[in-house]
Amino acid sequence: MEKSIVLRSERHKLAGVMHIPEIKRKSYPAVVMFHGFTGNKCESHFIFTKTARRLASTGIAVLRFDFMGSGDSEGRFENMTLLTEMNDGREAMEFIRGNGMFDRNRLGVLGLSMGAVTASFVAEEYDTRSLVLWSPLAYTGLIKQWLGKILTRKLKKHLLEKGKVYVPGVGHYLGRKFFNSLDTVKPLEHAGLYEGNVLVIHTKNDTSLPLKHSLAYFDAFHKNAVMPRIIILDEGGHTFTTEFSEQEVIGETVDFFFETLL
Repeated sequence: MEKSIVLRSERHKLAGVMHIPEIKRKSYPAVVMFHGFTGNKCESHFIFTKTARRLASTGIAVLRFDFMGSGDSEGRFENMTLLTEMNDGREAMEFIRGNGMFDRNRLGVLGLSMGAVTASFVAEEYDTRSLVLWSPLAYTGLIKQWLGKILTRKLKKHLLEKGKVYVPGVGHYLGRKFFNSLDTVKPLEHAGLYEGNVLVIHTKNDTSLPLKHSLAYFDAFHKNAVMPRIIILDEGGHTFTTEFSEQEVIGETVDFFFETLL
């Protein structure tokens, strides 16, 4: 069963979809999904939707939702920061943990790209059993450098004067607070504290975030996580947009959560 839900994060309503398995259980293990920068709860080529449905078919519930300012959720994208997304992640976890239908001792999270920052944060804070990262962002400062190269001197001046700027190639306004948040959030520190099960998946031909991001997470997870695992695919790009990579990512992710949550 798939059910539309609404989460609350401060003053904003966040649009989500809850996948409830047809298998009858007293309580279900559950996975919360966090989408990437400019993404949404379906994600590229509906890979979040496809993965959620596969997980539900195995008996694992799934919550996927739009961060504030993204997809169908309230708020303006220009007001989004890494900190607002981390707060949205908290609210999603509280929703799952507060619902008796779900087993709070068998929770997992999945984060894609920038969504991996929130995933790593909530996984450590809520001591989830399992964590999966797809093409994760580790070095937030590199995003600031990339944006700095895109913005002309005129656009940078506009950002300073107006507090926001329309970024060419991104298709959205970004606010000054977003740029500032890139300096304050340290996802690898949360990764180093996480004590659960970990799977990281990346491709060699990811032109958005190079493989070194996943390798940095993999190294950080070795401090405390349970036998962290990494899968490096030859193809698929940033969001696994080939038939082979999509099938591999969904299959490996579903198998991992099945093994660690059921």
